Amino acid sequence: MGRLNLHYKDGGSVPDGVGLLISILVRYPEVCSVRYLQTEHGLTFRFMIYGTDQGEKFVHSLREALVVYHGLEGKEMSICEIQLKQEEALALITVTRDVESMDQREVGLIVDLVKDLSQKLIYDDTEIPEEEQIFQEEVIGQTLQAFRDRRLDKGFIAIREEGRVLVYNS
Repeated sequence: MGRLNLHYKDGGSVPDGVGLLISILVRYPEVCSVRYLQTEHGLTFRFMIYGTDQGEKFVHSLREALVVYHGLEGKEMSICEIQLKQEEALALITVTRDVESMDQREVGLIVDLVKDLSQKLIYDDTEIPEEEQIFQEEVIGQTLQAFRDRRLDKGFIAIREEGRVLVYNS
């Protein structure tokens, strides 16, 4: 399988963790941002929904699905925080998970659950060829595996802006 070899303009290599954030946003256009939390060694996924009347029911359903998934996988989550913040007509869903117990299938599960539980998910309407989707899923799985025991020196956030993925120190 291929590996993402990302480099800064000055020629230096981009850390695997930053490549992970980029791959998640490339593969899953439903995620509006993903953040690496250095102190918690966790990932925070953000989704935007146009209005929501589900509130706590939505949060409970998402949390329960993740608990069941991890029960079936025989893994324990050290961080599983889900927040729903309503801002007038928009709702911001934030899912924070620890890197140690996360795998690529869970990333896909989180995205699918948010899509299924909300009818009005706001996402980047980008067509991604199936081969690219498979490649990005493999990169996410491989990078998460390698990243479990390593922490980055600082936090990062990757966001979507006008069809591009931008990464910043956080």
